[in-house]
Amino acid sequence: MVSEIMSLQHPLVKECVRLRNEKSARAESGKVLLIGGKMIRELSQRIELLTIFSTTPATHLRAKEHFLITEEILQKITGLPAPDGLAAIASIPTPQSLNGKNRILILDKIADPGNLGTLLRTALAMNWDGVIFTPGTVDPFNDKALRASKGAIFFLPYAHPSLEELAAIVKPLYIYLADLEGTPLSKATFQEPLAMILSNEGAGASAWSKAQKISIPMHNNVESLNVAISGAILLYSMSKP
Repeated sequence: MVSEIMSLQHPLVKECVRLRNEKSARAESGKVLLIGGKMIRELSQRIELLTIFSTTPATHLRAKEHFLITEEILQKITGLPAPDGLAAIASIPTPQSLNGKNRILILDKIADPGNLGTLLRTALAMNWDGVIFTPGTVDPFNDKALRASKGAIFFLPYAHPSLEELAAIVKPLYIYLADLEGTPLSKATFQEPLAMILSNEGAGASAWSKAQKISIPMHNNVESLNVAISGAILLYSMSKP
């Protein structure tokens, strides 16, 4: 059954705005706002959506409830000047234990949500086993991160441990760290189970005393690459048999 929302002040509209803007609202409710028709249509085939908001009937999409809304309301919900007709609410997937995993990506204080989302999508595509977010890393359920990842976080096991918990998780792993001063990628060898650390774009990595540093050689006076591009190269190289 499809219901209508006609007011910008409707409680569900206000909830959507909070979910989009506030990490605390997402954490407290266990819900996340999804924006983008293509991502929502794809996710609806694989996970249960709680609520769908659309400007035209979209009853072919699976959800517990469906609301027909105006373009103006969708603009408020999404924060976009020209949304593509759909928004949705889903439950945030539960963090999982990554003990015993062979290939773990550690995102260490990554600040840019677009870069983080791209890295999550790449890790999923390269069949990595899970991802760890260190304290200080941007929320993967941030709107920009979600759109960049195309919803990859729903299918990639993840954890956001404390520093003490993180130390226990990585203790049995071979740890590799992307660093401009490291061993050139072409000369590096990798052993599993492993963890690959990609660090903050500006500040660099936290202290990882046992990590082996790996670099991507640069040419033509290029000093460095965007962390998402560097990460994609490393994740692909390290995923080959």
